[in-house]
Amino acid sequence: MRLAPECRACLLSRVVAEAGYAGADEETAQQALEMCTQLYDSRASEPIGASVVAGAVHRCCYEVIGSSDPYAELKVQDNLIAANVAKAVAPMLSDVHDYIVAAVIGNAMDYGVAGHEIAQDFTKYFREMFERGLALDDTEKILALADRVVYCTDNCGEVVFDRMLCEALKRRGSHVTIVVKDQPMLNDVTMKEAEDLALSEVCDAVLHAGGGAQLGLHPDLYPPEVVDAMQNATLIISKGLANYESLTEYDNLPPVAYLMTVKCEPVARHVGAKKGDLIAVLR
Repeated sequence: MRLAPECRACLLSRVVAEAGYAGADEETAQQALEMCTQLYDSRASEPIGASVVAGAVHRCCYEVIGSSDPYAELKVQDNLIAANVAKAVAPMLSDVHDYIVAAVIGNAMDYGVAGHEIAQDFTKYFREMFERGLALDDTEKILALADRVVYCTDNCGEVVFDRMLCEALKRRGSHVTIVVKDQPMLNDVTMKEAEDLALSEVCDAVLHAGGGAQLGLHPDLYPPEVVDAMQNATLIISKGLANYESLTEYDNLPPVAYLMTVKCEPVARHVGAKKGDLIAVLR
């Protein structure tokens, strides 16, 4: 997926937010905004995916504000909140379809999209969205392919629900490899959070996607063990917008199930859904 006209304002608003998360002073925040604006404008016309440009902008911001992980406190907070929500809603979940819906709802715990707010009462939000269900639902086709699954995580918070889904997939006999980010990017899961949440207990392997601090997934940067896992997979489960934006730029992939809450109009147009929809689509 390529950049859309709306991407510029959205991305630069995240630069301002990140400077705030890092406690940067006004002068540093302004410098970050100016440098990131120049970088975006210099690369926006390149024939590359949206996540490549956005990732470069975030890395530029991190360098200027002097923080390699400005979302660190939010990641811890979101995992705690999600754990409490998961405990409260667990009685609602019975089959793998339910756990897929839960993982999609969890994708709403995202700070990377301007205008998208995380519900203060996430348990209430979860119950309301669970009742609404999936607007696009390919779960039957997805589960038919779930023999050897590579599960590509996205945000902290939602990863608590990913953990539950991976456990459910294992119970039905799937071989599951979880892939997290190599280094901090937004509030995405890294090996640190994977260890904190004991993801290895609900899968066959936990790997990182390589490439350092990357936004989304980039097969050309995968380490050999991830390349092997992908080549042997019958299904890739891709969580979230950035992973969607990046993977849709690549051909010759195994079947990919995109699980996400649609948070912006460009992605809505590209995937064929409405902003706010919960979707699980096989592409």
